[in-house]
Amino acid sequence: MPLLPLSLWLPLSLAACVLLVLIAAGLVLRQARRIPAASKDGRNVRTIAGLSCTGLLLWLAYGVFKGYASLWQADALMILAQGSLLLQLPLLIGGMAWVAALLIARLIKMHGKLD
Repeated sequence: MPLLPLSLWLPLSLAACVLLVLIAAGLVLRQARRIPAASKDGRNVRTIAGLSCTGLLLWLAYGVFKGYASLWQADALMILAQGSLLLQLPLLIGGMAWVAALLIARLIKMHGKLD
């Protein structure tokens, strides 16, 4: 990150965080779409996927609120001092979202094999 201007550190960190969570939610939705809606568990799988995507978005909102709250009004020196935090927050928030998404996708996949 030292090669980038300080003004880009916060937006890039936030964009990486949002992108990681949205891709994780897309993974869950894609796995749910593989189960036909007319199957025995089609409605249940779509409900699970919808609730899990809602949970992922709530986790994103909570993580952004708690993690980036001190950095919104920070000056350049504060952002420079918190450079490692700007790298760790997307990994923490996105990593937790990916773990949850992979577990839920596996659950949905197992639901599909039961038919």
